[in-house]
Amino acid sequence: MKKMIALALASVSAVVLAGCSTGARTSSTGPAGGEGQTFGENVQLFDATQKVHESMQGKRVAFVPILYKGYNLTMNWGASMERAFGNLGADFQIHDPNFDTDKMTRIISDLIARKAVDVLILHNPDVGVLSKQIEDAQRAGIYTVVVNMISSRLGDAYIGVDNLAAAEDIAQRAVQDCEKRGAPKRLAIIDGPGNDAASLLWSKGVRNVLDPAGFEVVTTAHTQWQNSLAQQAAESIIQQQKNNFCGFLVTYDLNSVAVGDAVQSAVSRGVIPADSLGTYTMAADTVWCDALRAGKVTASASYDVQGVGTAAVVTTQQLIQTGAPAGSSHTVAFVPHTIVDRANVDNTTIACYKGQ
Repeated sequence: MKKMIALALASVSAVVLAGCSTGARTSSTGPAGGEGQTFGENVQLFDATQKVHESMQGKRVAFVPILYKGYNLTMNWGASMERAFGNLGADFQIHDPNFDTDKMTRIISDLIARKAVDVLILHNPDVGVLSKQIEDAQRAGIYTVVVNMISSRLGDAYIGVDNLAAAEDIAQRAVQDCEKRGAPKRLAIIDGPGNDAASLLWSKGVRNVLDPAGFEVVTTAHTQWQNSLAQQAAESIIQQQKNNFCGFLVTYDLNSVAVGDAVQSAVSRGVIPADSLGTYTMAADTVWCDALRAGKVTASASYDVQGVGTAAVVTTQQLIQTGAPAGSSHTVAFVPHTIVDRANVDNTTIACYKGQ
């Protein structure tokens, strides 16, 4: 069965577009939760293929990220989902709230109220904002799969990077670099909104390493994931601290590129010496890898972004195949991460991901 599912996931369909549909017919069975189990203890080889496709045929799946168009992270997931769900005969749609949290909650609430989906794949802006929607979905018999930023109310499944462990690993790298250079034992944190799971876990993981090592966090700046705000924050911190600190720990890759631009600009203007500040982060898309090769950023806890989208597809199939009621079980699963820098980035499979 696992081999058949893997083959189904590998099939290629059309390139995904925000708000588009795969064109499969809509489900006539209503919400997926509680429809009965697809497989028993034994299965015939060819029956497995047929049953997988039958279980997914016409199922309605909606992906609602915080932002879609032009954002490599979510477009990567969406492309993986579209390929797999399209091949399986499911009806797959992407709804792009474009960084508008109110719009996001309205989209999700409307889908739930109309019972227009069997499965919701959600990208939560912070730990609490979608709690009501997740609860409402479960009451309506709609499965919820949350990706990348965990919610305080757990849906049927969460899939993402282990933010805490990734932060600890990259913070350890920063400490080693600072000690090697004999730099001040002081680092700055630049995160997202600050009240989201990624930012909270990032700060916790960083401090888990810095505090025992005798390092100080000089400041924590919140950027709402906006590159312009990340660059402004870095410029302000550099102006205040000069070379009296060792570098930046930035929650995500794209923001870290903006921070790297600020560092490079400060060096060119003679505000700080060259190579006096490191820029460390988590995740590594193709833009970040280009910045790494150009010497703008230092290292990242790169994680398997492609694996998040694929795992969301697999989890969706498993939820539908088990037939258990929505909200009757809850799981948390992490994809792998590893530290990448200029020495190994081109040989690391989970680094330099693209949008499609």
